[in-house]
Amino acid sequence: MEYNPLVTIVIPVYNGTNFMREAIDCALNQTYKKIEIIVINDGSTDDGATDTVAKSYGDRITYIYKENGGVSSALNLAISKMHGEWLSWLSHDDLYYPNKIERQINFINRLINENTEIDLKKTVVHCATESIDKDGKVIKTPSYRNIPEKEKTIDVIIDNVYNYRLSGCSFLIPSAAFEDVGGFREDIRTVSDVEFWYRLLFAGYQFYCMSDEILVKNRSHGKQVGKTKVSLFDQELNTLYIRIADTLAGNSEMNALQNIKRFYFGLEKRGLKIAAEHTKKEYIETKTSKIYSGLIMPIITSSWRVKGKLRNLIRDIFRKIYVK
Repeated sequence: MEYNPLVTIVIPVYNGTNFMREAIDCALNQTYKKIEIIVINDGSTDDGATDTVAKSYGDRITYIYKENGGVSSALNLAISKMHGEWLSWLSHDDLYYPNKIERQINFINRLINENTEIDLKKTVVHCATESIDKDGKVIKTPSYRNIPEKEKTIDVIIDNVYNYRLSGCSFLIPSAAFEDVGGFREDIRTVSDVEFWYRLLFAGYQFYCMSDEILVKNRSHGKQVGKTKVSLFDQELNTLYIRIADTLAGNSEMNALQNIKRFYFGLEKRGLKIAAEHTKKEYIETKTSKIYSGLIMPIITSSWRVKGKLRNLIRDIFRKIYVK
């Protein structure tokens, strides 16, 4: 039987009358019809303009007003109200192609037909995107060349540092994921989406990329939070990637030296100097630990039979010499 789930499209908006009607219209015009649309007004301060636009759609959408708390709080409220098996996030200034949801559901149906054992609750699907300016003109089409359909977790983690290609609006996320790993962190103001993608990846979710289909238009304009709060954006991104570096180094399946080195070079390329320096230290520490535990430790234990404090002293001396 064809899999035909309910999909919830969530549109968080703050002072969004310049673009939100286009976003709501493209959600309503999806060729896949088993959808619900939730518009969350995150305490807009535009004299009721956003409220008026949203209410003009009547019962074709679910409209909720809340006090301002940031996009993560808006998303989390919508998630608590949604009925769909899958969530598709649409920023009020971005656009979907009409067949976005249909193509992704068709893709999931193919996965089911090819692999009856697939766990849909741990499956995330995302597609290719393009960038448009404030007038809707295409200004950039990122390259998705050589990205496999079924992605290796470590490659997604590292490649996103280099290319920042994981676009929130390109995702189709199982609603069960929010019960599993929690919602978007409301204490992070500018990169809560990136933090959430990494949380899914480290929790073992399988990412599938529809790299040959551009189904989303990401709008670039001067009022985006990453451009109006540059200092905070840089600070939060460095803090996030320091935590990712620590998690990567502490994960026995992912802490190959080559992976940590690739992560470091990606941070350098992005100009995230604080996170890059931290990752470099993690690389040195991991390399030192691997050499010590894999080569030095067996030699000294078998030859000298040293234990306890003496062994720790030898380890510390070795690390200090090696790091220098």
